[in-house]
Amino acid sequence: MTDQPQTDLGLYKPPQTVRGMTELDRAAFSQTVSVPAIRIPTIILNKVVKSLKKVALQRPGLKRVVEEHNEDGNKDSSKGEHRLLLLDPNSITSADSFGSEEAEALKAYGVAQEIQKYQLKLTYENLKSEEILRAVLPEGQDVTSGFSRVGHIAHMNLRDHQLPYRKLIGQVIIDKNPGVTCVVNKTNTIDSTYRNFQMEVLAGESNMVAKVRPVRERLPALMKGSQKIHVVMNLPALALEFLDAFRGLLGPEPDQSLFCPYDNLPQVHCYGFSKEDDAQRDVVERAEVSFKISLQGRCSVHLVRNVAPNKEMMCVSFTLPRGVLYNISEEPCPKKQKCEDLTD
Repeated sequence: MTDQPQTDLGLYKPPQTVRGMTELDRAAFSQTVSVPAIRIPTIILNKVVKSLKKVALQRPGLKRVVEEHNEDGNKDSSKGEHRLLLLDPNSITSADSFGSEEAEALKAYGVAQEIQKYQLKLTYENLKSEEILRAVLPEGQDVTSGFSRVGHIAHMNLRDHQLPYRKLIGQVIIDKNPGVTCVVNKTNTIDSTYRNFQMEVLAGESNMVAKVRPVRERLPALMKGSQKIHVVMNLPALALEFLDAFRGLLGPEPDQSLFCPYDNLPQVHCYGFSKEDDAQRDVVERAEVSFKISLQGRCSVHLVRNVAPNKEMMCVSFTLPRGVLYNISEEPCPKKQKCEDLTD
């Protein structure tokens, strides 16, 4: 998991009572905090909110726009003519904190550049997993909550200082990640050809059977997008032998008038063991045999680590050629679309 965004810093101060918690008590994380707010006429609410989106409060499960309340905490008896927009306390501390862009927008819409305080209740549901774990684990300790996911299973590699909290960590991961219904932790080293290992179920169901979709189903749609596609083949004992699975993976070539098939071709990263003196040459040649296409000049190879005397783990990386995907001879892309060199 990545660190929480800058806009969230300082908003939530966890109660000291949750420090050291090993059994999850969701209610113990509730807290009321004071946040800045600005009063906006309902008739122009959407326009003003759009202009102030850079300084508006953003937090999972919380509404940025709320109704006004009287001093006694009840809803304002007015006819809903105004609403309050909650603001990021790290960006806005006073009426003078607005940038020129926001100030000009407020002036243009006739909204008073005045700040009031709003008492906001934060609950467990509004907190992020790393915030919860940071509040629970000993201060100064690593609270990394990252995991690998296969179907409904989240696989964690907890460190020793996290083990006393493993059941709580597992439940938090389930709560904060829709679709995850089982969290496991590796309990021994990986020492087999198929990289099997013992697991402990930390939370959720003990169902270890997961359905994973083949690359083929999603690849065509991904290739039409702008995000880079990376296929990681990380079973070093056998991955090089599986490269032939890419040949003709997408079947007949699509109509080239619809889109340029060179666009956004997948990047393959294939791991393999080698005991040869020239390990780089060895893994490339074995990849070519399985792939049935030359990779000379179109791949890179790097040493991952030495796993035993005279045994190296290598990684071969290359762009998956269009001709392999569609099992055809590669030809220049039609018209003047700039994709001729993407297979290199």
